[in-house]
Amino acid sequence: MTLTRDEIERELEQLHQESYAWALACCGHNPSDAEDVLQMTYLKILDGSAHFAGRSTFRTWLFGVIRWTAA
Repeated sequence: MTLTRDEIERELEQLHQESYAWALACCGHNPSDAEDVLQMTYLKILDGSAHFAGRSTFRTWLFGVIRWTAA
């Protein structure tokens, strides 16, 4: 399943609050680190470094990218 850039941006926007909360949890509740991780995650997704292949929900995949970025 390939999403257009517009669809990806919509998904990211809709999941932003949950994504920030997850990034915060992955970063030991450090807001500055969580913001950096989330920004790096969004950049990876928007520049194509991280590609959604449709093998899970977008949310599950996004949270995995956040976790890997935080690590």
